[in-house]
Amino acid sequence: MQATATLIHEMRPKILERRMRLQAAARSLSAEYVNDLLAEVDATLQRIDQGTYGICETCHDPIEGYRLERNPMERFCLDHLTADELAAHEQDMSLATQIQARLLPARDIKTGAWETHYRYEPAGVVGGDYCETIPAADGNSVFFAVGDVTGKGVAASLLMTHLSAIFRSLLSLDLPLCEVMTRANRLFCESTPTTHYATLVGGRAAGDRIELCNAGHCRPVLLRHDATEQVDSTGLPLGLFCEGRYTIRQIRLEPGDSLVLYTDGISEAQDPAGNIYDEDRLTRALESHRDRDAVAMADGVLRDVTGFCGGRSAQDDRTLLIVQRRS
Repeated sequence: MQATATLIHEMRPKILERRMRLQAAARSLSAEYVNDLLAEVDATLQRIDQGTYGICETCHDPIEGYRLERNPMERFCLDHLTADELAAHEQDMSLATQIQARLLPARDIKTGAWETHYRYEPAGVVGGDYCETIPAADGNSVFFAVGDVTGKGVAASLLMTHLSAIFRSLLSLDLPLCEVMTRANRLFCESTPTTHYATLVGGRAAGDRIELCNAGHCRPVLLRHDATEQVDSTGLPLGLFCEGRYTIRQIRLEPGDSLVLYTDGISEAQDPAGNIYDEDRLTRALESHRDRDAVAMADGVLRDVTGFCGGRSAQDDRTLLIVQRRS
């Protein structure tokens, strides 16, 4: 199988940029070193022209996509790395897993009248979903967010790490939610490639209300005692346009009401026949646990997703975040 046209379209400019930068730095590097690197770049471009880019030179199977995104000039799949190369790869993956684990927030947070609980299940060693819960210093409010960056594996996890750093920096400034979203979009747009973006729902719970902004993400589910509704997107994903505008919605919750955020790894999970779990089934699963606490609700929903998939391994990261008003 050859590399996809989309992958080739994305990689060629990156490889050409490397060649340009290498030529610009040639005067300060040894000629032999520069010529070796130029030959490697030109060989990669030749593989693209010949239609063999992304194919392992030993077994002729596809090279892992996340490895090509990290190093566009990879020539071998994981099964055919040298022992030293494989050891270095395993060390990199272990470090990436540790870094991502440290970035995830506390699983359960109680502040003021609010309680949050989340589940984060990457499809691989690391994931590209973004999950955040940050209580305010005064203990009266909590910021929360769930997002999904483009790509998979290590490349996506690096973008998730970058997005987390942006939000944590902005939240330290005690800005209104609209300003946080606007600035986060601009910073993410200016510091990532044009092919990358992130869908995201961000909000702040305080008093008896939630401020909520949906930037092109899956529709959150609002569970009330006697009704259920979904919150539509009101803005574009982060990173598409630097001057994006974001609308904040005010939602009043009664004690016991819940707001549920999730990624499409849940709503688009597939059974062995290829059927989609979809938003309707997710909503029904949530409604069946409407009166449970956040932990029990999360258990019930993820158990239903696993049963629906019938043993099929997850094809995408799954994240579920529940925000409940306790009193």
